[in-house]
Amino acid sequence: MYMPPLAFPHPRLLCSLTLSLGLLLSAHAADSASTVNDDLGPYIGIGLGPSKLGPHHDGHDGAHGDKPKAVKVYGGYRLTETWGVEAGWAHLGGVRNDTTASDGSTTQHHGDANSLYLAGTGRLPLAHGFSLTGKAGVSMGRVRPKDSSDANFTLGGNKASVLIGVGAEYKVNHNVALTFDLDGYGKVSDTVKAGTATAGVRYSF
Repeated sequence: MYMPPLAFPHPRLLCSLTLSLGLLLSAHAADSASTVNDDLGPYIGIGLGPSKLGPHHDGHDGAHGDKPKAVKVYGGYRLTETWGVEAGWAHLGGVRNDTTASDGSTTQHHGDANSLYLAGTGRLPLAHGFSLTGKAGVSMGRVRPKDSSDANFTLGGNKASVLIGVGAEYKVNHNVALTFDLDGYGKVSDTVKAGTATAGVRYSF
């Protein structure tokens, strides 16, 4: 069954949103610098959702989203009400490239995309437990074949790229928050780009 490609924000749009959020966060931090907040400290979280891996080509010999599913696990430390640091690992889903033999038959070569990332985070509290969030940092991506002996898998490799993300959260109670994130991982290999939309939960200690 054909599934239309997921529409994720363009990297320039993500960058513009992140910069705008950063300005708002800076203004908010200046206004609330003297406020004591109990949200500071370490946290862990998990997110699940679809991923987009590309470039996508309708013909052969291109990168195709094989299993557009992402899993993200992460931990961080909120230094102030506004700023923090975060590190995580994301399984970005499966990719494949197709090769065509001289007789016209097609062979699919499958692989997996992952990323380790480190980022600075920002948060803008709103009303009723809602907040806007953002992150910027570095993604250390990797794409590898599912069969290590598959010499015809041409999408593999390692790549460090800029990570940019925006999102929102809803604080259920002192410890638990529900989250939604749009993250752009840039290139995770020389030929594969990755982006995710994940919903999840975060636990603060």
